[in-house]
Amino acid sequence: MEDTIQLVWTRFLRIWEHVVDALEKGTGFQELQSKLREELDGLGRDILRSVIEAADQELRENSSARRGWVVDQRGHEKELLTVFGPMRYSRTYFKHKASRARAYLADRMIGITPHQRIDAGLKAELVERATDQSYQKSGAWCEVKSWRVSGQTVMKAVHSVELSKRRRAPAVAARRCVPYLFIQADEDHVSNQRGPRWQPRLVTVHEGTEGPPERRRLIRPRRFGGLYQGAEAEQLYEQVWNYLDATYDLEQVQVILVSGDGAPWIRRLCEYLPGAQFVLDRFHAPKYVTEATGARHGLAAELWKALHEADRSRMRQVMAQALACAETATQRERVVESRNYFERQWDGIRAWKRYKDVWPGCSAEGDVSHVYAPRMSSRPMAWGREGVDHMSRLRVMCANGESVNEAYLSQHGEALRPIRVARAYIHRVRSQITENRDLPAVLRGSLPAMASSNCALRRLLKSILDKNRLATAG
Repeated sequence: MEDTIQLVWTRFLRIWEHVVDALEKGTGFQELQSKLREELDGLGRDILRSVIEAADQELRENSSARRGWVVDQRGHEKELLTVFGPMRYSRTYFKHKASRARAYLADRMIGITPHQRIDAGLKAELVERATDQSYQKSGAWCEVKSWRVSGQTVMKAVHSVELSKRRRAPAVAARRCVPYLFIQADEDHVSNQRGPRWQPRLVTVHEGTEGPPERRRLIRPRRFGGLYQGAEAEQLYEQVWNYLDATYDLEQVQVILVSGDGAPWIRRLCEYLPGAQFVLDRFHAPKYVTEATGARHGLAAELWKALHEADRSRMRQVMAQALACAETATQRERVVESRNYFERQWDGIRAWKRYKDVWPGCSAEGDVSHVYAPRMSSRPMAWGREGVDHMSRLRVMCANGESVNEAYLSQHGEALRPIRVARAYIHRVRSQITENRDLPAVLRGSLPAMASSNCALRRLLKSILDKNRLATAG
């Protein structure tokens, strides 16, 4: 195994040579960045290889670290794609004396499964990037483009994230006391690869709004979402309730206002939460007012007045007038449809007047546009069921400020195991670090670059060494 400190300093010198080249030959700043990135990634790969091979050496030389296993073959090479790029390392093939099974114990130690070609840390980063861009672009994110993975590989990594639909509510030190709680709910409409559009759902709990009218912000928003089709919706309601119960002192809450377009699943959410009241989202009302009254602005004003005052009989009278004014069968159908919609949502319309000094309005459409649409519905792409479900829940995680990277790695515990290497290796590296703290004494006479014909490089290294000597002396 190479001397670790010498390995680092060899790379260090190469990096500074590129800096000097930039100064002497006029290398562009972008080209310099690319070369530095390449060298730094190479240093990362060399260090990783050194550590893995040191762990493999410990397994070979210390039989107590591999009880029951004996050396079968040495020097088997493997290539692994890491965050630093492709890395090749050598490890030993072991055989179990009793079961006759064979395995690369060093691979097991660092969490590499048989036939694995991509490191778990890199996959976690790919999954995180996939929440903002296509699978294909996520696989080719490396600036140098010296390596890439396929969009199919990224998709499989996304699908492998286990996001339970019964997620626990985040722990809080003490439950909050607020007089009102607000919930807004809506769904996106995402293209399906084989049939009707998918409708991933989004529920946002918050404590109201703050800020100027043109830049209103939700107070302490917490989002929940996913596909949740059919009976699965019960799991979404359970998540929302568990969060409310864990985060707020619900005995102090006067009312929970649930806003939306009145879809059946939103109504059921309102029924699931004790003491919740439904409020119709004002975003959808104008559509039905226009459908009923058309270009008759006076009739539209009368209808709006009836809605704001929660005057049901007056609403029916205006609808009767609109029906009488309809000239075609299509117009009559629209009037009837609008009247039926307001009849079904009348409790939500009545809440406009009852809670006008409390209800901050509903931004469910904007929330869907912000959380889901940029990745799933605003681009010409189609999704399968598993893909839209996973992506919608990953997008919700990001909107809540949670780390997708950490969520992926937490499910791959084998990648988080501590690496065991020989104490002698650790002692030797620590000794090298201690001995090399006085860089001028160690490196002045041993660095070939100090005898280089490149005057700029010599001056640069001498300056670095002198500054290091002064720093260590102080």
